[in-house]
Amino acid sequence: MLAGVLLTLVGLADVVRARTGTDAAPRRVLTTTVIVLLWVAVTAVAVLGLGLGVWSVLVTVVLATLWVATTIPVRSGGAPGGRDRAFPWLRRSGSWPAVLLAVAVAVLLLWAPAAASGFVVDWHRDAGQAFVGAVPLAALVAGIGSALFLVDSANVVVAQALPPGLSPDARPGAVAAEPTRRKRFGWRRTTRARGVDGNADAETDTDTDTDRTVTLKGGRMIGPIERLLLAGFSLAGAFPVVAALIAAKGIVRFPEIRRETTGYQAEYFLIGSLVSWAMAFAAAGMCWLLALG
Repeated sequence: MLAGVLLTLVGLADVVRARTGTDAAPRRVLTTTVIVLLWVAVTAVAVLGLGLGVWSVLVTVVLATLWVATTIPVRSGGAPGGRDRAFPWLRRSGSWPAVLLAVAVAVLLLWAPAAASGFVVDWHRDAGQAFVGAVPLAALVAGIGSALFLVDSANVVVAQALPPGLSPDARPGAVAAEPTRRKRFGWRRTTRARGVDGNADAETDTDTDTDRTVTLKGGRMIGPIERLLLAGFSLAGAFPVVAALIAAKGIVRFPEIRRETTGYQAEYFLIGSLVSWAMAFAAAGMCWLLALG
């Protein structure tokens, strides 16, 4: 159950960061305030509703805080992101935050303290709907946390998994979408490139600071929808549909990859897609194991 709480905290934080941004001080204050309020609500539900221990829930809050401090959000809309000055040396961390998060989720799954008592436990026990009562509460909590994580946090993991040589601004053939233009305190170049999971075009600001917020443009909802569908159909046992979805994505992207001569798009597509699919299947597997009790 604690693994689901941790994924819920991380997922909510990244949903907020992806939509409010952390580029300017007012945005950082707004983002931090909203995240703290949501985390307080989740903590209250975990302690009072699920009957989890206060200290065990605080451990998940600390782990979620480390995730936020060491990762850069992937914007899903709005203006192009700029510099992210919060913990810049930590945010150049590569893939190790995702690895540590996976280890933490595995440890919390093995720890798995049972829910004692609370209003959520009572609601689940007395639920009249057969489909609710038939699913263990731990699986429901993990399902909610996994769904939230697959929306925006998975984009962060995919962006971390991409090698530096495949970053949009590092590709030798990158073409500027518009001329170099004046910022308020310097120059900024805008480039067009692939989205983090190979699904969308991304517009990124090339600045003197390497810590940037990636802004996904058209097709920005394909990645989260794809992961949610793959996880849902996997849990339902609809594996032919899962195979059809994966095949359809490859068929749709194949003409564009074939036209590309440097190989960057193919590697970008394969790495992003494989990492994205792995997270969807891992989330489905975790929920399935918890549902088995």
